[in-house]
This record gives sequence, structure tokens and C-alpha cells, in this order.
Amino acid sequence: MTTDFKLTEMEYIAYAKLKEDLNEAHIKGLKPVSIAKIYVQANLDEELEVVYELYTDRTDVHIIPKEEFFENKNRSTKEQLLEIFDGIQKGTFIEEDGGTGHITYTRTSGEPGHFSMIKDEDGIWNVSFMPIQ
Repeated sequence: MTTDFKLTEMEYIAYAKLKEDLNEAHIKGLKPVSIAKIYVQANLDEELEVVYELYTDRTDVHIIPKEEFFENKNRSTKEQLLEIFDGIQKGTFIEEDGGTGHITYTRTSGEPGHFSMIKDEDGIWNVSFMPIQ
């Protein structure tokens, strides 16, 4: 399978800074699709601290404790990740009520994709703990 997934220069710079200090201020102002792409790249690179930082920290929604997240050994392979998120870079973000939203996208196979996001109290869009439904 081929994919044209890659970060833009601006996304890559934000990702590199996020890897340095895990400060999500580096993604403030980025569009939700860009944040989702950084999430995918962090998973591809197995940068688990960055992946966890991109998850929501809102307390009124489902979260996975950090220890539990890092203990999970059932992670997708790079090939699986590229298949799951194939097309997300061309997705459309739809904002919903209550500070939630989702990205809809179409994979090369024609299958629809759906990626959930939540706006935290700091105004930054973050990934929900179960983004793919």
C-alpha cells in the first residue's frame, strides 16, 4: 500500500518542538486536521510521550490513566497505522456542540474514516482517548 501521508513544514516544526518539551502550546492555533496528523506521525515514530500529550486532559470525558496507556502492549504496526489513517490528511473537520468534533475522511480503499477530537479548556483541540470508532 502506498500513502501520501506526511507532515507539512509547519506541522513538522510543531511536532519537533512538542517532542523536545511536551508542551502542547506548540500546537495551539493549529487546525484539528494538523493535530491529528501530528498524532499519527507520533504513533508512527513510537513517540508515546507525545502521543499521550496529544490526548485530551478534560476531566468530563473518558480518559486513560498514563500508567495504563504505557502498559498497553497491543499497539498497531506502522502498516496498520498507515492503513487506518490513510486519507486523514485530506479530511474535513466538523465541529460539534460541547467542544467536540470529528474529522471525516475517505481511505484509498473507499472506506470512510472518522477521527474524534475534543477542545480542552485551554482552547487547544486534542485527540479523544478513543479517536477511531
